[in-house]
Amino acid sequence: MTTPYAMYRQLVARVEAFGQAIRERYAAQLMCHAGCDHCCYQDFTVFPVEAYHLAQAIAALSSDERQRLQERLQQAEHTLPIADATQPCILLHEGRCSVYNSRPLICRIQGFPVFSNMIERPDGDQRDCCPLNFSTMSLSDVESAAIFNLDLVNQTLAAIHHLYTQDTGQGGDQRQARVNLSQVVRSALERLAAEADASP
Repeated sequence: MTTPYAMYRQLVARVEAFGQAIRERYAAQLMCHAGCDHCCYQDFTVFPVEAYHLAQAIAALSSDERQRLQERLQQAEHTLPIADATQPCILLHEGRCSVYNSRPLICRIQGFPVFSNMIERPDGDQRDCCPLNFSTMSLSDVESAAIFNLDLVNQTLAAIHHLYTQDTGQGGDQRQARVNLSQVVRSALERLAAEADASP
C-alpha cells in the first residue's frame, strides 16, 4: 500500500519533471539560475508531510552545515524585524538553498508560468510568473501544456496532507497545520540534538 509520504514524493517527482519540460521548451525565456534568490525572501509555510521531508534532508547535512543553520536561526531570533523589509529564507546560504534537492513544492514552482483561479490581473488573465521570466513573450502565448495548474497542485498536496495527518495520528484544525520554514528547521535540529544526547 502506498503511504501518504510516498504519494508526496511522487507528486514532487511529477512537479520536477514538468518543470524540466518547461525549461527545455522555453529555455530562452527562463532566467532562473543557481544563485538567483529573488523568490527566497518570503515567509513560506509548509504542511507536516513537507516538513517531514525537509527534516530528512536536514538530517543528511554535514555537521558544519547544520551548525550554520543553527547560527542563522539564532541570528534571526535576535534580529528585530524591520517594517516592510523582507527577510531571507532560513535555508538560504550565500544565495543558494541548503537543501535544494529537497526543497518544498512551492519553491519548485516559483518563477515558472502558473495558472490559478486566485490570480486576478487587470487584463483578466489568470496566468502569472516571475517578472524576470518571459520578459519578451506574452504569457498568453505560452502553451497550456507548459503552465503549472497551481490549483491542481495545491488540491493534490492538501489531499496528501489530509491522508498524512490521519496516517500519523495528527489532529487539530487542518487550516492551522502549516508551519513556517524556521519552525521546521528548529524542530529538526532540536530532534537531532536530542537523539545525539540520547545515544551512548
